[in-house]
Amino acid sequence: VELRQSVIEWLMINHPHDCPVCDEGGECQLQDMTIAGGHGIRKYRGKKRTYTNQDLGPFIEQEMNRCIQCYRCVRTYCDYFGDRDFGVMGSRNRVFFGRFQPGRLESPFSGNLVDVCPTGVFTDKTFRYRSRYWDLEEADSICPHCSLGCAIVPGARYRELQRVRSGVNEEVNGHFICDRGRFGYGYVNHPLRPRQPRAGGCETGRDDAMQRIRAAIERLIGDFGGDAIAWLGSTRASLEANFLMKAMAERSGSRQAVFECHPQRDRTSRTWVARAKHRSSQKDIRNSDFILLVGSDPLNEAPMLAAAIRQAVRKGAYVAVIDPRPVELPCAASHLVVLPERLPRFLRGLKEKKPAGFEKQELVFLEGVQQRLRQAGRPVLVGGGDLLRAEGVEALLAAAEDVGPGCGTFVHLPGPNSYGAAMLAGDGPCFESVLDDILAGKVRGLVCLESDPFREYPDPGRVEAALSRLEFLVVMDHVDGEAARRADIFLPTTAPPESGGTYVNCEGRMQRFSSVMEPGEPIRVTGKGGHPPRTFSSQTPGAEPVAAVSLLSAMLAERPVREDLHGALVSADNRLDGLGTIYPGSGGRLCAPGGELPPATEQQPAEDEAGRLRLLPVGSLFGSGALAANSPAFDAVREEPHVIVSAADAAELKIDDGDTVLLQGALGQVHVRAKVDGRCAAGLVLLPYFVRAGTGAFLPGAGTFGCRLLKEDR
Repeated sequence: VELRQSVIEWLMINHPHDCPVCDEGGECQLQDMTIAGGHGIRKYRGKKRTYTNQDLGPFIEQEMNRCIQCYRCVRTYCDYFGDRDFGVMGSRNRVFFGRFQPGRLESPFSGNLVDVCPTGVFTDKTFRYRSRYWDLEEADSICPHCSLGCAIVPGARYRELQRVRSGVNEEVNGHFICDRGRFGYGYVNHPLRPRQPRAGGCETGRDDAMQRIRAAIERLIGDFGGDAIAWLGSTRASLEANFLMKAMAERSGSRQAVFECHPQRDRTSRTWVARAKHRSSQKDIRNSDFILLVGSDPLNEAPMLAAAIRQAVRKGAYVAVIDPRPVELPCAASHLVVLPERLPRFLRGLKEKKPAGFEKQELVFLEGVQQRLRQAGRPVLVGGGDLLRAEGVEALLAAAEDVGPGCGTFVHLPGPNSYGAAMLAGDGPCFESVLDDILAGKVRGLVCLESDPFREYPDPGRVEAALSRLEFLVVMDHVDGEAARRADIFLPTTAPPESGGTYVNCEGRMQRFSSVMEPGEPIRVTGKGGHPPRTFSSQTPGAEPVAAVSLLSAMLAERPVREDLHGALVSADNRLDGLGTIYPGSGGRLCAPGGELPPATEQQPAEDEAGRLRLLPVGSLFGSGALAANSPAFDAVREEPHVIVSAADAAELKIDDGDTVLLQGALGQVHVRAKVDGRCAAGLVLLPYFVRAGTGAFLPGAGTFGCRLLKEDR
């Protein structure tokens, strides 16, 4: 006890007594140890060691004077996540943890410094001086920014989501989350978030809007039959909400229930659900000894997957990448650059004893991968749904089957509930057929649940032509978008932190999330920046959003208890067995594999345009998702629209790095900056997708397009 008291006293010699203004107050381990050790009286009267703090970017605030040299930050940032722009400098008790020069931390996992720091050296800048830990309402939840399903703990106060910290799920994210999941919560508090029901372009009450919806549905069904109304769910909506939407479609006699408006992504997800058997978790990836990534860019599409791959490498695993992009990983990996349409061919080549039709370099790489697969005891094949698409997913699963039952598979999908939406879709229609029926006059009304076809369908002209012919468009969403603005009737729904539900991640793991706050305009807004306004009302401003489950239940004229709803889900699909036993904060439960493939569609051959480049839209870390795009914290780190071209193509077109170019394609044209990268596939132009930029018409997952690049004068 005396020894511990002495150590605490040594730590406090240079530590400032600034607990009243420290953001770590209430969560500080040094504070807890100091009080527990009985060190309540300060005897030291000498001069304290002081530092000059660095500006580490928009996410992390540094207060080096509080440091106790525990080295947790370096072990996490450098050792665990593998980044090198942050470290320790100095000697003895004068060490400094930071960068050589002030600047934004480059790691997409930098926010974990906030969780691992035991004092207030590294704190959340977006949460600075907002609330004390004990004043926050918190609940276990699931990150909605990608399909991995990482555990998070949102914290709210004064009707405002103020921070997100990492939850714990050993099977998924372990103890950490990425910066997109941590700082991308601004969509909940966004000032442009639609909060008021609208009908005919004018604000109205919820009851009036619901009556108009019922009347319009009854009229269309009476005049044209149940199939005159199409129902569009979403990979952002919970499993329960999508299920109720499907029940609503069945009750109205409609067979037009779709759960993803992007046809290629829909087909990919349904193929993965139907065919996948040996599905791996991120824990399996962390413990694997060989990982092959095909068409996957984890740091941009599913960041915590990259962290899992790094942990496998730290244990001795080998990583190989087959991709047309210059894929960055926080670990060593061999990389073969191929065009995206050839990815399935390479996967099929893994099964061949003497692969044919490959160049010498490709053949050497392929043979090396085959040898690694034979030698590995716990291999995992990882694929990205956007580049592989349905054909590539089939090829990846066939390759894993050929390796043997010890080979795991992992395919990451676009949305947090892509897997669950695909389960509900089964062998039902796709949105492509719905558009055909709208254009043919068979479908007269469309109900959109947390989906925006104008932004999420890969052909803007086609969706514009079809949806403009609708007699009736209903949109239920919590994100502002083109569909919400054009809707005949709009109903605001609650965001995930304001409602409970279930997501099924890309592994097929059912996970529950809880409501952490009630909807309403933040007091910071209603009080115009001050404390709660000195006015009194029986109604909460901005409280009109209602959970999608409640809205759909009202349409069905039912008030189902959530447990009854889970029972109905299990009765409708026995793959969801055990859904009612999981609870928020648990590790979740795997649903049973298997299912039905989507209906066959005619494959459109890639257009052969000699002398033209191919354009491949790809995902970006902070700009691609609808939720991330509506999070103001990312405005400072979001890249400007740009294209990435190979060095050979840049030399041929006389384009230098940083030049402004005009990108022309079938979906339009846009002025962007050019980045030259020698690791990019020749003949291919990469276009990172940014929702709120001029590149919004070019959606990832739809394949490649013919394009031209024209250099513009400076």
